[in-house]
Formats: sequence, C-alpha cells, structure tokens
Amino acid sequence: MLKRIMKDRIASACLFLLALIIVLGVFAPVISSYNPAEGNIIQKFAKPSMKHLLGTDYMGRDTFTRLIYGIRTTLFLSIMTMIPTIFIGLVIGTVSGYFRGIIDEILMRICDVMMSFPSQVMILAIVGTLGIGIKNVIIANIAVKWMWYARMIRGNVIRQNDKNYILFSKTIGANTFYILKKHIIPAILPELVVLITLDIGWMILSISTLSFLGLGVQAPTPEWGAMLNEAKTSIGTKPEQMLAPGIAILGTVAIFNLLGDSFRDILSPKGAEK
Repeated sequence: MLKRIMKDRIASACLFLLALIIVLGVFAPVISSYNPAEGNIIQKFAKPSMKHLLGTDYMGRDTFTRLIYGIRTTLFLSIMTMIPTIFIGLVIGTVSGYFRGIIDEILMRICDVMMSFPSQVMILAIVGTLGIGIKNVIIANIAVKWMWYARMIRGNVIRQNDKNYILFSKTIGANTFYILKKHIIPAILPELVVLITLDIGWMILSISTLSFLGLGVQAPTPEWGAMLNEAKTSIGTKPEQMLAPGIAILGTVAIFNLLGDSFRDILSPKGAEK
C-alpha cells in the first residue's frame, strides 16, 4: 500500500504538505519568537516585512505567529475530535452489523433518529445548550458525526459476514473477537481510511465556523476561524487581514479532500492492480 501511495503524485504531495503543516504547528515556539496572544498597539496593522512576515492584526499581534499557533488549535483539535468519533462509530457499527437481531434494530433506530436532524442545526443546538467553548464544540461534533460512521461500518460488516472465509472461520469455531480482529476490521479499513481523510476537512470547517460565529475557541487563543472573526471588523479598511486564515482553512481542507480522493483511487480494486 505504501508503495502505491508513493507512486501517486497527488497523494505524495498532499502528505508532504500535511507533514509540513504539522511540523509548523508542533515547532511554532521555535519558528517564531513572538507571543501569539500578546499585542503591541503601536504595531497595529503593520505591513508584511522581514520582522512580521504576514504583517500584524488590529492589536499589533504577529499574523504569521498566530497562523502557525492556530494549526495546533484548528488542525490538531479536528484530528482529536475524529479519534473518539471513529472509535464510537467503529464499535457500534461492528456490533450492529456482526450480531444483527434486536441489537442491530435498537442501535440503528437510534442512528435514524439522530440522522433525521440537519447536522449543523444539531451542533448549534448542542453548543447552545452546553455553552460556548471548544470543549462543547468537540462534544457536539462527536455527538453529530458518530452515527454516520456506525451506518457505514455496519453496511461493510454485513457484506463481509457473507464472505466464505468468514463463514469458514465460524464453522471451525473461531471466536468472535478473533474474526473481528483478523478478518472483518482489516477488510473494512481501506474504505474507513478514505472516509476519515475526507471528514477531517469537514471537521476543520465545522470548528472554524463555530469559532467564527463566536461559539468555539475564544480570544486570545489563536484559531483560524476566530482569526477570521477578528478580521471581519476591519474588512472595509483592511480586507487583507482575512487572507491568511482564509487561505489556511481553504488550503488545508483542499489537501485533505485531494488526499481522500487519491486514497480512494489507490485502495480501489483497480488501483490495487497497478
């Protein structure tokens, strides 16, 4: 699989860019000596220069510094949100698809009820109920997204259940945990990887949108959506203030979408033959 990914130019380029973004976020304190939350009103709206690569914002804070520190908030929180979402969806989807019966009926009816509401409306309702803050934003995204994974994984598990090698394993008395660990989960993993890659982009947009609306990350913590929210107050006089965080969100989401499309082609039966 790794060799096929390396042969794909788009996948290789996307992985390189993601690695670069992650390195910038991890080593932000080393790359920039500025404090992302500390302003200098004298340097308000300073133009890009060697001292301030992307200029400064309305409080005189270095835009480049806030941008790379924002990677920790926007990207890393998106990935951290996906981990419990995937785990919950994997457990529920696997149990529902493998055991079927009354367990499947109860779990899928819960999913049907949750999926009957628009996701963004549900997120806003949960955040509005629990209160403003990134912790509640993460809880809301997990609560809204897990059932999509459960549904998808359930369908894949049901398809695998009818395969001859699964039936043979059951016939010879292999225990359930062994069948799930050695056969079913590895079989559904490629499609799951594709969906996860595409959904991280969705999660970035969700967290950034809520921060832009003032419901997520709160000032002075650097976050791309919050930076857009701060920049909108001066959009009439300094519209360039919205460029850096806007391009960061657009570029990162595009990278994940392109990577997901590449993984889908690579992991498909036709791609596997190349």
